[in-house]
Amino acid sequence: MRSPLYKIIISLYLASLLSGCSGVISSTTPIRYYLIDPVEYTTLSFQSDHPLSIEIISLNIPQYLERFHIATRSSKSQLEFSESDQWGENLRKNLLRTMSRNLSALLSTLDIGTPLNRSASLPVYRVQVHIEQFEMESNKKVSLVARWQLSEGTQSKPLGVFSANLQGQDIIKERDYEQMVSAMRELYGELCQRIAKTIITQENKHQNL
Repeated sequence: MRSPLYKIIISLYLASLLSGCSGVISSTTPIRYYLIDPVEYTTLSFQSDHPLSIEIISLNIPQYLERFHIATRSSKSQLEFSESDQWGENLRKNLLRTMSRNLSALLSTLDIGTPLNRSASLPVYRVQVHIEQFEMESNKKVSLVARWQLSEGTQSKPLGVFSANLQGQDIIKERDYEQMVSAMRELYGELCQRIAKTIITQENKHQNL
């Protein structure tokens, strides 16, 4: 038979567990979800003398960015992941869809194919994008490091390999994920603009032949 003292100790232990669990539940912060949306460009779109079809063959991001928890850097080599601020969908798919819409606006064409949305047209240009870094650094500014390869639709030989190392100007306030995602959107819009410029340069060369 258990002694009365034993029963009292067990009761107090169970009560403390229940109290702790209820405290955790009541203090849970609601999860906020974010997306990187297309940019509204103020400059005029490029006008080609023939229908322009683009295929984004692939867009790769580091594995640590595939998580739904938003990543930031607390130092050069240390990452932190937010529990209460997350991506609304897989970041790679979000970036693919947004790049398609940004390039569509910049190049005045609706014919943009991606792995998510294939085009029936033979592409005039193909683009492969590799994002090497895309998050807020320890200096509280957003950085985007990327490179891309451009090739003609009828040839596998690349026309060129390009790179961009971009950093936002704004210092992000402590735990202000809305401001951080807004800065990421603007920086990503700039990357899309640079990719569009490499396509425009090739188009201008063809038109001048």
